[in-house]
Amino acid sequence: MFKKLQRLDYWIAVPYAVLSLLGIVMVFSATQNAYLAPVMSFAKQAIFVVVGWAAAFMTFKINRNALRSPVLLNILLFGTTILMVAARLAPAVNGAHGWINLGQVTLQPVELAKIMLILYFAHWFTVYPWKPGKGLGGFIRTWVQPGRPVKLLWPIAILALTLIMPDLGNLFITVSVLILMVLASGVKPRANLILVVIFFLMLAFLPQIISALDLKESSSYAVRRLSNFVDPWYNMDQSRQLLYSYYAISHGGLFGVGLGNSLIKPYLPESNTDFIMAVATEELGAVLVVVVLGLMMILIGRLVVLGIHQKSQYNRLFLYGLAGLLTMQSFVNLGGVLGLLPITGVVFPFISGGGSSFVFFSAAVGYALNIAAQHVQPTRPSPQDDAARRELKH
Repeated sequence: MFKKLQRLDYWIAVPYAVLSLLGIVMVFSATQNAYLAPVMSFAKQAIFVVVGWAAAFMTFKINRNALRSPVLLNILLFGTTILMVAARLAPAVNGAHGWINLGQVTLQPVELAKIMLILYFAHWFTVYPWKPGKGLGGFIRTWVQPGRPVKLLWPIAILALTLIMPDLGNLFITVSVLILMVLASGVKPRANLILVVIFFLMLAFLPQIISALDLKESSSYAVRRLSNFVDPWYNMDQSRQLLYSYYAISHGGLFGVGLGNSLIKPYLPESNTDFIMAVATEELGAVLVVVVLGLMMILIGRLVVLGIHQKSQYNRLFLYGLAGLLTMQSFVNLGGVLGLLPITGVVFPFISGGGSSFVFFSAAVGYALNIAAQHVQPTRPSPQDDAARRELKH
């Protein structure tokens, strides 16, 4: 135990811990004078943080080879798929399915699914790597060799279930991360460039594409969110989340109005989850956002640096996948808050209230710390510390 803790990567652990604690404070503040009980929200988030830290500790200590077992991966993917089906059959919340009611808490299986797909495809691209000379088409054709498409059944089922929830935000994040893992698996630079250009062109022209379809009167909840993104002033009642977010950010300015002094949070339907960064900006200003993004960039940057130095393709792809997930999750949440992307109901990692995202992301961070531990030299204990020296011998 002591030997492995000596190899803890503080460039990952410290930002993660600080963001976790900041999340507890912001959840408590975001529910004051709002429609939720602040003390109850504070207590629940504190419990989620403790459980998340415990999950991170467990994956930090786990044998890394255990999660690479194809049998275990298929069992976990099967279990995740069953949870996704149960969530789809559960009653809708705000026009979308995706939550399983467990009494005082709710489970959102898609948060687990994102981590499981990263683990699965890190293993997949290790077993079926890109080979020089095949090109992108040849690389993809290796997936459809006899017997292999069946192995993609559960990942495809998970993506399809995410689509029909409908949960377009998490589907966008998941597909983006999987594309990143494809790019990082050894595909030619030209193919990388083509995929990246297509991705950013679609993102840049998203408002024009949605506007051209003219879907403002659609009865679909997901489509209405897209049309409200293009023209939030067309139906102000449906766009009130985004408009109140604008007001909160504008009111906060550079240094904010003070913790707990937000005037807008009672009008934000999801002030402690989807729009917690709007409340944080109003109360503590743009300076806090810079700090949060700085901590997130340190964590993500460290994951990327560790991935670059990995000899194992599996470890490298997992670290890149997790870095991509944290990046896209932060980008989509902030993009929705700022009106740069459609509102999708995606939470900000480690800051937003809720247990599913925090616990599963924490477990992934613990596994990243597990990988990082093999590259960190332990400090030497004091010669007088007999217990530490005995621990290091084992």
